[in-house]
Amino acid sequence: MSTKPVKPVKPVKPKPVKPIKPTQPGRAVLEVTFDADQDSTELDPVLRRDPPIEQDDSNPARGKHADSLYFIAGDELALRVIGGGDRTGKSGFVAFQIVDCAIITRPKVARRDADVRTLYFPPSLFTQATGASYQLALDFAPKVSQNDKDYLQITQDWKPTLNVGFSPGMWELSFTMTVRIARGLGEIDEIRVFTFDPETEVGGPGTTPKSAKPVK
Repeated sequence: MSTKPVKPVKPVKPKPVKPIKPTQPGRAVLEVTFDADQDSTELDPVLRRDPPIEQDDSNPARGKHADSLYFIAGDELALRVIGGGDRTGKSGFVAFQIVDCAIITRPKVARRDADVRTLYFPPSLFTQATGASYQLALDFAPKVSQNDKDYLQITQDWKPTLNVGFSPGMWELSFTMTVRIARGLGEIDEIRVFTFDPETEVGGPGTTPKSAKPVK
Protein backbone atom coordinates (compact mmCIF):
# COMPACT_ATOMS: atom_id res chain seq x y z
CA MET A 1 0.00 0.00 0.00
CA SER A 2 1.55 3.24 -1.16
CA THR A 3 1.15 6.50 0.68
CA LYS A 4 1.26 9.93 -0.85
CA PRO A 5 3.89 12.26 0.55
CA VAL A 6 2.48 14.90 2.81
CA LYS A 7 2.93 18.37 1.41
CA PRO A 8 4.57 20.76 3.83
CA VAL A 9 2.26 23.40 5.17
CA LYS A 10 3.35 26.89 4.24
CA PRO A 11 3.51 29.20 7.22
CA VAL A 12 0.90 31.92 7.12
CA LYS A 13 2.45 35.33 7.28
CA PRO A 14 0.50 37.72 9.50
CA LYS A 15 -0.81 40.74 7.68
CA PRO A 16 0.96 43.92 8.73
CA VAL A 17 -1.18 46.21 10.83
CA LYS A 18 -1.40 49.59 9.20
CA PRO A 19 -1.32 52.64 11.46
CA ILE A 20 -4.72 54.23 11.81
CA LYS A 21 -5.05 57.89 11.00
CA PRO A 22 -7.84 59.56 12.96
CA THR A 23 -10.78 60.25 10.67
CA GLN A 24 -13.02 62.42 12.83
CA PRO A 25 -12.07 65.78 14.31
CA GLY A 26 -11.42 65.74 18.04
CA ARG A 27 -8.97 66.99 20.61
CA ALA A 28 -5.23 66.73 20.07
CA VAL A 29 -2.41 67.68 22.44
CA LEU A 30 0.94 68.94 21.17
CA GLU A 31 3.59 68.14 23.78
CA VAL A 32 6.96 69.87 23.52
CA THR A 33 9.79 68.82 25.84
CA PHE A 34 13.18 70.28 26.72
CA ASP A 35 15.91 69.78 29.32
CA ALA A 36 17.27 72.88 31.02
CA ASP A 37 20.83 71.59 30.62
CA GLN A 38 20.67 70.54 26.96
CA ASP A 39 23.11 72.14 24.53
CA SER A 40 20.69 71.94 21.60
CA THR A 41 17.90 74.45 21.05
CA GLU A 42 15.61 71.77 19.61
CA LEU A 43 12.33 70.93 21.30
CA ASP A 44 11.08 67.35 21.19
CA PRO A 45 7.49 67.50 19.82
CA VAL A 46 4.85 64.76 20.08
CA LEU A 47 1.25 65.05 18.87
CA ARG A 48 -1.22 62.90 20.80
CA ARG A 49 -4.94 62.32 20.41
CA ASP A 50 -7.02 62.99 23.53
CA PRO A 51 -8.51 60.60 24.43
CA PRO A 52 -5.84 58.26 22.95
CA ILE A 53 -6.70 56.02 19.98
CA GLU A 54 -5.12 52.66 19.22
CA GLN A 55 -2.19 52.78 16.76
CA ASP A 56 -2.35 56.56 16.51
CA ASP A 57 -0.56 57.89 13.40
CA SER A 58 -0.70 61.61 14.13
CA ASN A 59 3.12 61.53 14.03
CA PRO A 60 3.87 59.42 10.93
CA ALA A 61 7.15 57.53 11.28
CA ARG A 62 7.22 56.20 7.71
CA GLY A 63 6.32 57.31 4.22
CA LYS A 64 6.64 60.66 2.53
CA HIS A 65 5.11 62.50 5.50
CA ALA A 66 7.40 60.97 8.13
CA ASP A 67 8.28 63.32 10.98
CA SER A 68 5.32 65.55 10.18
CA LEU A 69 2.27 66.44 12.27
CA TYR A 70 -1.05 65.16 10.93
CA PHE A 71 -4.27 66.97 11.85
CA ILE A 72 -7.91 66.36 11.04
CA ALA A 73 -9.88 69.34 9.76
CA GLY A 74 -11.82 70.73 12.71
CA ASP A 75 -9.41 69.47 15.39
CA GLU A 76 -9.07 71.32 18.68
CA LEU A 77 -5.38 71.65 19.60
CA ALA A 78 -4.04 71.98 23.13
CA LEU A 79 -0.42 72.75 24.01
CA ARG A 80 1.66 71.20 26.78
CA VAL A 81 5.21 72.37 27.59
CA ILE A 82 7.37 70.00 29.63
CA GLY A 83 10.70 71.15 31.00
CA GLY A 84 13.06 69.53 33.47
CA GLY A 85 16.62 69.42 34.70
CA ASP A 86 19.15 68.14 37.18
CA ARG A 87 18.25 69.62 40.56
CA THR A 88 21.48 68.79 42.37
CA GLY A 89 24.21 71.25 43.18
CA LYS A 90 24.25 75.02 43.51
CA SER A 91 23.09 75.56 39.92
CA GLY A 92 20.40 72.88 40.05
CA PHE A 93 17.16 73.39 38.11
CA VAL A 94 14.37 75.01 40.17
CA ALA A 95 11.67 76.18 37.72
CA PHE A 96 11.04 77.75 34.32
CA GLN A 97 8.87 80.62 33.13
CA ILE A 98 7.60 80.97 29.56
CA VAL A 99 8.50 84.49 28.41
CA ASP A 100 7.02 84.31 24.92
CA CYS A 101 5.72 81.68 22.57
CA ALA A 102 4.88 81.94 18.87
CA ILE A 103 3.77 79.78 15.96
CA ILE A 104 4.76 80.68 12.39
CA THR A 105 3.27 78.81 9.44
CA ARG A 106 4.64 78.84 5.89
CA PRO A 107 2.05 77.54 3.40
CA LYS A 108 3.20 75.21 0.65
CA VAL A 109 2.24 75.34 -3.00
CA ALA A 110 -1.23 73.93 -3.60
CA ARG A 111 -1.07 73.96 -7.40
CA ARG A 112 1.47 74.93 -10.01
CA ASP A 113 0.76 74.42 -13.72
CA ALA A 114 1.83 75.98 -16.97
CA ASP A 115 -0.08 79.16 -17.90
CA VAL A 116 -1.87 79.11 -14.52
CA ARG A 117 -1.25 81.32 -11.53
CA THR A 118 0.47 79.42 -8.72
CA LEU A 119 -1.90 78.67 -5.84
CA TYR A 120 -0.86 78.45 -2.19
CA PHE A 121 -2.61 77.06 0.85
CA PRO A 122 -3.95 79.66 3.36
CA PRO A 123 -1.42 81.49 5.56
CA SER A 124 -2.24 79.36 8.61
CA LEU A 125 -4.08 76.14 9.43
CA PHE A 126 -5.45 77.70 12.63
CA THR A 127 -8.67 79.73 12.59
CA GLN A 128 -7.45 82.10 15.33
CA ALA A 129 -4.53 83.29 13.18
CA THR A 130 -5.16 86.10 10.69
CA GLY A 131 -1.72 85.69 9.13
CA ALA A 132 1.32 83.46 9.15
CA SER A 133 2.48 84.36 12.68
CA TYR A 134 0.50 83.84 15.85
CA GLN A 135 1.63 84.94 19.32
CA LEU A 136 0.29 82.68 22.04
CA ALA A 137 -1.16 84.28 25.16
CA LEU A 138 0.99 83.65 28.24
CA ASP A 139 -1.74 81.78 30.09
CA PHE A 140 -0.26 78.52 31.38
CA ALA A 141 -1.11 76.27 34.31
CA PRO A 142 2.10 74.80 35.82
CA LYS A 143 2.43 71.65 37.90
CA VAL A 144 5.26 69.40 39.06
CA SER A 145 5.14 66.23 36.94
CA GLN A 146 8.33 64.55 38.21
CA ASN A 147 9.89 65.14 41.59
CA ASP A 148 12.83 62.77 42.01
CA LYS A 149 15.83 63.24 44.25
CA ASP A 150 18.11 64.21 41.36
CA TYR A 151 15.66 65.39 38.71
CA LEU A 152 12.79 67.89 38.67
CA GLN A 153 10.26 68.16 35.84
CA ILE A 154 7.53 70.77 35.47
CA THR A 155 4.59 70.62 33.06
CA GLN A 156 2.77 73.75 31.90
CA ASP A 157 -0.57 73.35 30.11
CA TRP A 158 -1.74 76.21 27.91
CA LYS A 159 -5.25 77.15 29.05
CA PRO A 160 -6.64 78.30 25.66
CA THR A 161 -6.77 76.03 22.60
CA LEU A 162 -6.37 76.47 18.84
CA ASN A 163 -8.84 75.30 16.22
CA VAL A 164 -7.71 73.68 12.98
CA GLY A 165 -9.59 75.01 9.97
CA PHE A 166 -11.62 72.91 7.56
CA SER A 167 -9.41 73.50 4.52
CA PRO A 168 -6.95 70.68 3.78
CA GLY A 169 -3.40 71.71 3.10
CA MET A 170 0.29 71.48 3.98
CA TRP A 171 2.46 73.94 5.89
CA GLU A 172 5.92 74.23 7.34
CA LEU A 173 5.28 75.03 10.99
CA SER A 174 7.79 76.76 13.27
CA PHE A 175 7.26 76.85 17.02
CA THR A 176 9.57 79.15 18.98
CA MET A 177 9.56 79.65 22.73
CA THR A 178 11.65 81.79 25.08
CA VAL A 179 11.96 80.54 28.65
CA ARG A 180 13.51 81.91 31.83
CA ILE A 181 15.24 79.11 33.75
CA ALA A 182 15.59 79.55 37.51
CA ARG A 183 18.38 77.73 39.28
CA GLY A 184 19.71 77.49 42.84
CA LEU A 185 19.72 80.27 45.42
CA GLY A 186 21.97 83.14 44.35
CA GLU A 187 22.27 81.92 40.74
CA ILE A 188 21.38 84.28 37.88
CA ASP A 189 18.36 83.26 35.82
CA GLU A 190 19.16 81.86 32.40
CA ILE A 191 17.25 82.89 29.24
CA ARG A 192 16.98 80.18 26.57
CA VAL A 193 15.22 79.95 23.21
CA PHE A 194 13.88 76.58 22.05
CA THR A 195 12.25 75.72 18.74
CA PHE A 196 11.12 73.03 16.31
CA ASP A 197 9.90 73.14 12.71
CA PRO A 198 8.09 70.05 11.38
CA GLU A 199 5.93 69.86 8.30
CA THR A 200 2.21 69.87 9.02
CA GLU A 201 -0.69 68.37 7.11
CA VAL A 202 -4.44 68.82 7.53
CA GLY A 203 -6.94 66.24 6.36
CA GLY A 204 -5.39 64.81 3.21
CA PRO A 205 -2.53 62.95 1.49
CA GLY A 206 -0.74 66.15 0.52
CA THR A 207 -2.46 66.66 -2.83
CA THR A 208 -4.76 69.34 -4.09
CA PRO A 209 -8.41 68.22 -4.46
CA LYS A 210 -9.42 67.54 -8.07
CA SER A 211 -12.20 70.08 -7.71
CA ALA A 212 -9.67 72.91 -7.36
CA LYS A 213 -9.97 75.37 -10.22
CA PRO A 214 -7.13 77.51 -11.57
CA VAL A 215 -7.24 81.25 -11.03
CA LYS A 216 -7.76 83.08 -14.30
